[in-house]
Amino acid sequence: MRLPDFIIEHIEPILQAWEDFARTIETPGAALDREALRDHAGQMLEAIVIDLRTQQTRSEQIAKSLGHGPSSAEETPAETHAVTRLMAGFTIDQMVSEYRR
Repeated sequence: MRLPDFIIEHIEPILQAWEDFARTIETPGAALDREALRDHAGQMLEAIVIDLRTQQTRSEQIAKSLGHGPSSAEETPAETHAVTRLMAGFTIDQMVSEYRR
């Protein structure tokens, strides 16, 4: 099974694991509800699936791995997530720890 197919097939358990871990992060602000804990995670996974399914040349893969991939004027779900987590009182370390799950 290819990774994008695995993500789609198992999206709910992945999101639940994301939520469960995010719930363990203590912040100075009010506790976040289920929706806030999962915010943008589904959109990030969908963006990852689209990216994984996009055909690329070897040179495009290398360029993207070096941070020189295509860019957009629109904010990505990951960027939006980072901003909302920082506004909720997450430290940089706490916010980044979510991505390790």
